[in-house]
Amino acid sequence: MASDGEDTHPRKRPTLADKQRSQIDRLMRNIDKPIDISGPAKAAPRAPPEIVLNVRGSSAGAGSSDFSIYRDLRRKENQRLRLMEAEAAQDAAQERFAREAEALRRRDEDRTAKNRAKRQKRKTKSAKHAPASQSDPGRLDPERPDPSQPDPGRPDPGRPESDAEKTAPA
Repeated sequence: MASDGEDTHPRKRPTLADKQRSQIDRLMRNIDKPIDISGPAKAAPRAPPEIVLNVRGSSAGAGSSDFSIYRDLRRKENQRLRLMEAEAAQDAAQERFAREAEALRRRDEDRTAKNRAKRQKRKTKSAKHAPASQSDPGRLDPERPDPSQPDPGRPDPGRPESDAEKTAPA
């Protein structure tokens, strides 16, 4: 029925998902190989020619192709000028962005330095006015005992009393 070289089923056309899967599989086979993910290269327009090839003598009249040549040259020149203007606008926008970013960074640094000076001033002022006998800055009254330390005269409420402590004279 089918010869040796022919397939009985027609080949299925690969979908976009199949193409993407095959590309990922190919990349995963060589995982150590670096990948170039840069975008497409920008095609720079060619510089205008220095030698004019369409030289017409003084006796030549306007031919049928002259307008087409003129239109093509005008299109190329306009495209070159538009590209130059776009590059200049992009450079100006980048420069403006850099200037504004620098101004914001400078403003933030000034504000941070001002707040740092305020904190330092408060810190030195509070250290000057603090009493020398106060060792723990969290405690308000140095005469009162520290609540975190157990009182030696009172039994610990979390510990059960032994028989010896119950009968001992107070």
